[in-house]
Order: sequence, then C-alpha cells, then structure tokens
Amino acid sequence: MRNIISSKTAIKSLKERRYRAYKTEDEILGLDKQSPEGKIGDIDESIASNKLVKKKRSAKKGVKSGITLSSTFPNNVDFNHPYRQALMAIKTKPFIVMTGMCGTGKSRFARILAYQTCPKKLQEAGRAGNFLMLSVQTEWLANDEIIGWLSNQGIYYFTTFIEFLIKAWKHVDTPFILCLDEMNLAKVEQYFADFLSILETRRWINDELVSDAFISGEKLKFYAERDQNIWTRFGLKLDDRLRNRFLTNGITLPPNLIVIGTANMDENGHTFSMKVLDRISVLELTEIDFYSGIKSDDADFKFPINPISLDTIMGRLLYGKEAYELSQKNGDLIISELQAIDKMLTKSHFRFGYRIRDAALIYCAYNSKLYKNQYNEEIIYKCLDEILLMKILPRINGSGEAVIEVVSNLLHLIKHKYPRSFERLSYMLYQGQEHSFISFWQ
Repeated sequence: MRNIISSKTAIKSLKERRYRAYKTEDEILGLDKQSPEGKIGDIDESIASNKLVKKKRSAKKGVKSGITLSSTFPNNVDFNHPYRQALMAIKTKPFIVMTGMCGTGKSRFARILAYQTCPKKLQEAGRAGNFLMLSVQTEWLANDEIIGWLSNQGIYYFTTFIEFLIKAWKHVDTPFILCLDEMNLAKVEQYFADFLSILETRRWINDELVSDAFISGEKLKFYAERDQNIWTRFGLKLDDRLRNRFLTNGITLPPNLIVIGTANMDENGHTFSMKVLDRISVLELTEIDFYSGIKSDDADFKFPINPISLDTIMGRLLYGKEAYELSQKNGDLIISELQAIDKMLTKSHFRFGYRIRDAALIYCAYNSKLYKNQYNEEIIYKCLDEILLMKILPRINGSGEAVIEVVSNLLHLIKHKYPRSFERLSYMLYQGQEHSFISFWQ
C-alpha cells in the first residue's frame, strides 16, 4: 500500500533538504553556524539567515572569475595583460568560445584579432580580408551549411566556409579568423561535426601541419569535371601549385585557421555536448568597459603598420607529451592536480580525459614561456585555475543531491588553491539552490 505523507511532513522534509543545501555552502565558505535542533522554526530562521548572507554576496559572485577585454591589443603579451588568457587559449588549440550576456564584446574580440593580424594585401576597402562571420541558424541540423551539398544535376555547391578555407590556404602565413556567431543556436556536434573530427587529426609531417580533408581530392576532381568554372570561382585557375595540392590531398584544415564561437547564456541556446566541450576553451566575459571607443579612437580596429605574425598567435604543440617534456617538474604538478580534481568528479559524468590533460599541459607550457620556462609554482596554479574555468567547470550541468555532493566536494578541494574557480563554482551552487539545477551555463 502506498504510504500517505502529510503536507506538514512534506514541508518539513523540503525545508530540511533546503537547509542542508545552504549549510553545505556555508561550511565551504567558512560561514557555518551551529546546526539547529531539528525544529521547523529553527530551520526557517537558519534558511532566512543564509538567504540574507547570500543575497548580499550574490551580486559579486562570478564577476572576478571571468575576463575583461578592456585594454588595447598587445604587440607583446605579458602574463598580466587582459588578453593573455584568450591568446594563450588560442595558442593551445585554435578553437575557443566566448560566452557572457549580450553586448559584452564576444564577437568584437574576433574582429579585433583579424584587424591586428591583417597584412596590407588583405585589407579590403577598410575591412579585414582574413575575417569571416557566420551567423548560425536554428535550422542547421547537418553539415550541409558548412561543407556544401551535391545537387541533383551533379553540381556541388560550395559554402562560404569552404571558400574561406581556400582563401586561407592562399595566404597561409596570415591568421584567418572565423567567427561562429551564436554558435549554440543549433547543435554544434551536428552542423560542425566534420570540423570537430578533423581538428583532432592535425599532425606535423616534414614541418608542415596536415590534417584529414573536408572534401577529398577524389571528390573534388569529380566535381571539377562537371563544373568547368570551379577553379575560376576559387581564384585558382592560374595557381597550379594550390590546385594540385587540393586534387591530391583534398581541401584540408588550413594551419592558420582560428575559430572563435560566441554563445549567449540564455534559454535560446543548446547546451554543448561533451564532445564539443572536450575541444573548446570557454572564456566568459563578465564586465563591460563603457568608455571603450568613447574617450579615444578605437585603435584596435585600425590596421597596424606591422601586423601580428602567425607564429605569435598560433602554437606548434599538439600533444601533452611534448609539453611535459619541456618541464617535467611543471608537468608532474599539473598531472597531480588534475588527478585530485578528477577524483572529486568520480561519481559524476563530468569527468575528463586525455584531451583536457593535454590542453592543461600545453596551456601551462605556453604561459611558462612568458617566464622563460622557469619553474614558478604560483604561475602554474593560476593557469590551472584558468583551465578549470575554461575546460572543466563548463562540463558541470545537472540536478539532484548527487550533483550537489560532487560540487561541494570540488569546492572543498579548490577553496585555497583556485580563487577564480572557487568563486564561479560557489555561484553555481548558489544558483542551483535557488533553481534546483546546477550549471555553468545558467
């Protein structure tokens, strides 16, 4: 027979669970008070007290955990420059996602990067010819909008994306910036599936970065036989070298391509799958410089006399082993910390694998170069704090007591080591208590 629970008992149970949730965070934040004796009135008073404390704190939560791009673009990056984290993330893997509320300058960063790296030969009527913005549409359900499609007449329709790749191959010494605006309006793992897979095939052969192809050489030859104007449209009619390269290797990932996505944290966007989160670095913009472009000319949107070089923006490291061998002392500290973090996630589906390990090793290696590869434990911990924010916390998305337990355990671990991640995770726990769902993306 089904047990009948009185409304009074149900309310008491709900309040007790709510109290335990609030008490968990207070223990972590060092605000724990004596536990009530179990009386409903005491629990009500404790919850009210906790709410008051959290209301005063919540306005500041999560602000310092993000980044602010309020400075001019640097010619030389130092560790304290506001752009350093974003640039080192690109150097680690040229696929990042800028998040935050509307109007914080997410796509602006991609445009600035294009202007600051654009040589004179690619300056097109005041625009950066090495920049392309694709506005993602909700109806993008497959890869057709990215790599094209074959018509019933046997004619292949190449997309703006493929044409941009070909243009990047023509100017392989210049960074080419693709901005996927509002990229989570559709499911990234569906429309961008080819890119996600091909990105992982990059490898160095004879000092050349190669990858698998978006369109194979055999298919390209087949399409060219049915469309005599294909090479003219691509601007390759007189470029035997590049034309032969495509017919042999296919249209592959250019070594100078950087993809920067933007994503709004609202109900209109899809959540990112683990496949996507494994490959991206998430950078959250939390503050706006309202004086930007007001008190002085916006120099970031002026072409520099000496554009920033490809080597400054892009990195050569592809595997964690390469980064580990640069400094085993740094590597051992990084791996030890990652093991401890992963242990806290054991009872969840938020765990991570070798891609994030490699990303952490490579990211820390590039940042260490700013200190001439000298061992600096403080720098490593700051970089791991950023790795948590960019690669690990975005994986946390769920509800229930098991998720609260995982988040609470992780908070205990990072409390004194990773201040920015601690602040962001505390905010997530606070939001979870209010909305019964814990997520980086709320």
